[in-house]
Amino acid sequence: MPEYKNPGVYVSESAFLPKVRRGVTSRSAAAFFGEASRGPSAATLVQSWSEYKTLYGDLSQTSDLGFGVYHYFANGGRDAWITRVIGSTAVTATATVAYYPNGSGQASATLFTASAKSKGAWGNSLTLEFSNGNTAASSTVMPTFNLVIKLSGEEVERWNDLSPDIASSRYFVTILNNYSSYITSVAAGAGIVANSSWVYNSVATTFTSGSNGSAVQDSDYVTALSQLDSVEGVLLLNAVNKTSATVINQFLAKAESRGNSFVIIDPDMTAVDVSTIGGSVVGSYTSSNYGAVYYPHLTMVDPSKTGPGAVRATAPGGAIAGVYVRTEIERNVAKSPAGYNVTVRNSLGLGTSFTEAQTGTLYSTYNVNVLKAVPGGGIIINGARTLDKSAPGKFISARRTLNYLKQVLKEGTESAVFEPNDARLWDQLTGSVSALLGEFWRQGGLKGKNASEAYYVICDESNNTAVTVDNGEVHIEVGVALQYPAEFVVINLSQWTGGSNATETL
Repeated sequence: MPEYKNPGVYVSESAFLPKVRRGVTSRSAAAFFGEASRGPSAATLVQSWSEYKTLYGDLSQTSDLGFGVYHYFANGGRDAWITRVIGSTAVTATATVAYYPNGSGQASATLFTASAKSKGAWGNSLTLEFSNGNTAASSTVMPTFNLVIKLSGEEVERWNDLSPDIASSRYFVTILNNYSSYITSVAAGAGIVANSSWVYNSVATTFTSGSNGSAVQDSDYVTALSQLDSVEGVLLLNAVNKTSATVINQFLAKAESRGNSFVIIDPDMTAVDVSTIGGSVVGSYTSSNYGAVYYPHLTMVDPSKTGPGAVRATAPGGAIAGVYVRTEIERNVAKSPAGYNVTVRNSLGLGTSFTEAQTGTLYSTYNVNVLKAVPGGGIIINGARTLDKSAPGKFISARRTLNYLKQVLKEGTESAVFEPNDARLWDQLTGSVSALLGEFWRQGGLKGKNASEAYYVICDESNNTAVTVDNGEVHIEVGVALQYPAEFVVINLSQWTGGSNATETL
């Protein structure tokens, strides 16, 4: 540090160092698609089970989405983007709220109109109840009111001392539209004025005309995928309990087009025969390294019930997505989300079981990741392959490592945009990218005895020519040595007796 003695202004200069932002959006988040009794159809971020319940309702025996999300958080999941899939003809419930400007028994007028927060018949269970607020009516002052919102007769929100005066800080239109979790599109009626005889409607107002519309089709899931266009970061996509090729192949295509996402595919619960699973089910999916399929389904805890019957046959995708995130946090993406030390929580058993021979066929021939019950050890994920048949793409960890690196390298170099494009910038980018890769290698994310064996970075005049500079481009070439999982541990056991060996392979 220089020594400052004379009061004044001291100016120093340091080299431009791009900020390396780690972990901003690089940690994987789940993206679940499914049906729910209520909730927004736009992709919405939730970070806990209680937050999901507030928006989409509690567990329902007719909806798989809630169970998938519940088991995601129970298995270590953190962030989840929820897309509620609804029929194309679904209708939002609405209500018109009346008041009496000239006293009860006189002609009514419209205080406001409102809509349920989302489409569906659920909105018909909403009611609004009014009572007088702290400010009484006068010839110059509009009275305030208290509003209770009920769902199926149960209070879910209470708003006190709301005002119909647009100049008030408690103006009801602003407050309800911005903060209510149950109603929206609140619009004040025309011609609301102060009147000393003003009376609010004492009879509860019920929302009507909400409808679930036509049954949800595969095409509705495909359409809902566009909700991810505004979501950034590494995503784990799961269409809860959906197995049709129409849906799955579009999800795989979406993950590939994003370049940083991965699809977790649920099993067909009716398929238990190996040839059926491998042929008509998994065989109909695109051979992509951006997705993996798991069998069989699970018997899991059903928190919506109590007693011996509190179990449910559940698609495992939500729980497995939670295992992905948990493994990534505890280790990194280079660790396959599988193995004897990676158990599926809240699982009581398997929907069906496979023999060793069947498991081998499913895994080696069809790249199906089989769940396995370990006595005393719970349920484990006993597979680490994508739908791709050739290395390195056949390994989940390899694909997810590339997805992760693409995201963090993008984040780590964003600060270079609009910097002078010359050799100094290239050197600085080389240093910052090397720092990111070096940290990941030291965590065990890349193989190699030293950094030069694990990765390389080229950003110089060899790939940044006069033409690319004139185009405003900076090119960085990165090579990485990916880790492969140890799928098969082969032990040759020798029996040694007096100079002779008898060898067996385990």
